[in-house]
Amino acid sequence: MIEDIVIIGASGLAKEVAFLIEDINKDKKHWNVLGFIDENDKQVGLDINNKPIIGTDNWILNQNRSVNVAFGTGSPHLIKKLSTEFMGNNLLKFPNLIHPNVIGDWNNISFGAGNIICAGNIFTTSIQIGNFNYFNLSCTLGHDSIIGNYNVINPTVNISGGVEMEDEILLGTGSQILQYKNICNNCVVGAGSVVTKDLNEAGVYVGAPAKRIK
Repeated sequence: MIEDIVIIGASGLAKEVAFLIEDINKDKKHWNVLGFIDENDKQVGLDINNKPIIGTDNWILNQNRSVNVAFGTGSPHLIKKLSTEFMGNNLLKFPNLIHPNVIGDWNNISFGAGNIICAGNIFTTSIQIGNFNYFNLSCTLGHDSIIGNYNVINPTVNISGGVEMEDEILLGTGSQILQYKNICNNCVVGAGSVVTKDLNEAGVYVGAPAKRIK
């Protein structure tokens, strides 16, 4: 069955979500992308890669039929804000969008709702993933890892086995999280940084080893 879906956002990352959905449809046609949602009402009616901006957030909140929603934003805080706002509408659904070439021990991986997993990711086994996480291109996620909610993992991030991540965390491109480390809420790990110890205080961490700068 083909289902309608809209993408929240109209920037570069929203375009990538649309591209991901196109690739999923190549494997088996499942999604009909109605278009993008943008908070700027002056953008409504414009096209992005041959898909229209169909409305603002009110378009979603005023729906009287079932619609699937995907978040096309790279801000953990905005993902949390929007998902909290929309979760109260029982007509909205938040599917997990997983590229067909993602590798994983699917019998031993659990997902919440609204996760986006782009091409090239490798998940091993005994993994728990919460709600509304974004895994960009070519990341790895090791055994017994636990990923919370509203986290954004940028391309080529390596998360080793036994890592626990809480909520609203952003991992920069190419960063590495060593085995059995914990990362608390509201942390940003800079591109190329290496987390060698638990991050127990919110803030921005950069370097190898990663150290808190604010």
